[in-house]
Amino acid sequence: MSDSELRAGGGLPASPTAPADAPAEPRRQDDRPARDEPGTARARPGEAGAPRRRRRGRAALWWTPVVVVLVAGLLAAGAALGDLLDRPPGESSVDVGFARDMSEHHAQAVQMAMIEFDRGGDTSTRSVAQDIALTQQREIGIMSAWLSGWGRTQTAAGAPMRWMGGTGAAAGTGHEGHGDTGSATMTDMPGMNGTAGGAASAGDTARMPGMATPNELRRLATIHGRDLDVLFLTLMVHHHRGGLAMAQYAAQHADADRTRSLARAMVLNQSIEVDQMQEALARLGAPRA
Repeated sequence: MSDSELRAGGGLPASPTAPADAPAEPRRQDDRPARDEPGTARARPGEAGAPRRRRRGRAALWWTPVVVVLVAGLLAAGAALGDLLDRPPGESSVDVGFARDMSEHHAQAVQMAMIEFDRGGDTSTRSVAQDIALTQQREIGIMSAWLSGWGRTQTAAGAPMRWMGGTGAAAGTGHEGHGDTGSATMTDMPGMNGTAGGAASAGDTARMPGMATPNELRRLATIHGRDLDVLFLTLMVHHHRGGLAMAQYAAQHADADRTRSLARAMVLNQSIEVDQMQEALARLGAPRA
């Protein structure tokens, strides 16, 4: 029997040929590409990525406590240095001596400037006096606050200027009382006998550089107009020169940055004011101080 006859007679099953438009059999779950589990890294053939990552992680964990210890040590060292630098200056330091003596020195300048501002005859000179009074009174407040913060008294017994290695008797200014023979004790000066802003100690017997004498201050308080302008300018030029010597020393030898900074500002401001006052004397027809 031929093959065709066998198929026709049912001896063999018909060929299982599916129609062309029959739908494709759905892909089984097992045929899908494998996915990586969350949190795992796929290792490509021939690579050892995951082991390297684990080694790097172990190294980072080893270094972490070392870095923490180093940072903590640096912070501790910085804190110790800061405490050292923030310690208040000593009783005999340049900083404390400068703050005390310059406050007293400034107080007399404020006193003289207010006399000129009230009764002077020259508008320009009165303006200079006002600037001096405002600036130096502000600086007195700054230095007074320093002394309080350092736990130091505003004044000290004994002769001034010991922080500069001297006694303060017109040292280095070329100003020996402007020809005045009166005794120049700080406790005799008006406004310098315990008043706020520049009290003198009872034991002070020496005059700081540039300070006016009691006789000069009394004369300043009794005149007015041009005579007052000329005397004020003359006395204040000498007063500034003495203050400049003190400020220059503090700017070079003080320990605290704030002290050196204020001293440098005083040097700059008072140098400018000396030039202004010399020009004013020339304009008023008076000799240079």
